[in-house]
Amino acid sequence: MNLSSILDHNCERIPARPAVICAEDGLVLSHAAFRAMVNRLAGAFRDLGVGKGDRVAIFLPNSPAYLAAYFAAVRIGAVATPFNIMFRGPEIRYILNNSRARILVAAREEAAERLPAIRAELPHLEKVITVGGTWEDSLDFDQLGTYPDDMEPVDCAPGDPVTILYTSGTTGQPKGAILTHHNFLANAALNACPVLHINDQDLFFTGTPFCHIFFVLTVLGPLYTGAGVLTARRFTAPNALKYIADFKVTHFAGVPTMYIYMLEEFTPERYDLSSWRFAQSAGASMPAEYINRIEKTFGVGFCECYGATETSSTVTFGRLGHGRPGSVGLVAPGWMVKVTDGRGNDAPPGQVGELWVKGQGLFSGYWEKPHDTEAAFRDGWFKTGDMGRVDEDGYHYLVDRKNDMIISGGYNVYPREVEDAIYGHPAVLEVVVIGLPDPVLGEIPAAYIVLKPGEQATAEDIRAFCKGILAPYKAPRRVEFVATLPKGPTGKILKRIVRDQILYPPRS
Repeated sequence: MNLSSILDHNCERIPARPAVICAEDGLVLSHAAFRAMVNRLAGAFRDLGVGKGDRVAIFLPNSPAYLAAYFAAVRIGAVATPFNIMFRGPEIRYILNNSRARILVAAREEAAERLPAIRAELPHLEKVITVGGTWEDSLDFDQLGTYPDDMEPVDCAPGDPVTILYTSGTTGQPKGAILTHHNFLANAALNACPVLHINDQDLFFTGTPFCHIFFVLTVLGPLYTGAGVLTARRFTAPNALKYIADFKVTHFAGVPTMYIYMLEEFTPERYDLSSWRFAQSAGASMPAEYINRIEKTFGVGFCECYGATETSSTVTFGRLGHGRPGSVGLVAPGWMVKVTDGRGNDAPPGQVGELWVKGQGLFSGYWEKPHDTEAAFRDGWFKTGDMGRVDEDGYHYLVDRKNDMIISGGYNVYPREVEDAIYGHPAVLEVVVIGLPDPVLGEIPAAYIVLKPGEQATAEDIRAFCKGILAPYKAPRRVEFVATLPKGPTGKILKRIVRDQILYPPRS
């Protein structure tokens, strides 16, 4: 078994079809040309002494080079260890040292800017390969093309690691989730294909970084079917709409904030989106207010999914044409999901509890963190830390992260429910709700809102709007309007950053 066998199957069947297209320069690599590129780079890695089980770190934006480096590492049985191109020195140092990566494939400009200050603190890193020209003693990615085009993939056991993905580190340092060849192949085959409704004539594009677990749905699923993948270095709403129109993209995936900005940007006179037929969202809950707008404005089918880094992506998904507003759908093939009271007992339909999951995509543990791994499981079930409920028909609904719940005057307030209500206000573009300490109630809900361009609203407008939808204790006691909200690498609003900035403001 080897995840890169996906490339071989496509070369046997549809070698001339596009596999990878670069949005910035229009480069088109067929399945045969892409596999040859991967094999040549894999030969270079092997010549540098990289072998089965070694970690190859990837510090690149979404690009053909990223995909080639990823599959080249996998091809020789090494463990691809990607991280976000936005990361800075301390974050890079931690991941490279924690993973003990021997090789780093990096973008030249970012490497030149961020590596010099930490290079002496990376004792395990033997060689840097830079894309876009050399830097210091690095090798030039574009000069590694002298190796043979043909290479048989190294045979790996199903449980062998294929990648280490570092979690966002909401508490303490990030943890490296170990995902296996079986995890990724099973989820790509059994989950990505039914979720995406995709075939070998389609073209997939995502605004999310390839270093995110979304990779399984946005790259592995399409490539498993023989579809092409369009790469773009970074997401902006105008560029996303332009690329969909120019390249005749059929499938797009993103997080909710991406769709919100695309809706604001779109005009039918500027963008011909007639090729686009499928939109997929995950990473955060899509406000129900936007689902109908996405389907009607873009003329697409919409699907929302739920999963995690530790589950190799999809655990539940909404079936196309059978979705329910606010629901992340039914359980995906090969998975079991239960809503629990936190002690492992099943909660009845409609009752909120912690989601526990079990299935073929479940990670094998956190890299060199046995205590964290043990704490994450109970009798084979992974405790997600996400709060949700299930209805009588088996449709699942996310409520919030367990640690984000607000207890106000003895009542449980789930920020996601308040956020969904506020998103219904016509002037609101983005919102995040957090709990703030209160001497009487313990905590109070506080809303931080970005208004749509040209729109106006007052705090009292927002509170009155919420009280017409929610119980009074759920309505935000504090409302503030801000210019922007902090976002992570995928575009997901970072609630913890908002909370830290409010509770622990920097000293002047």
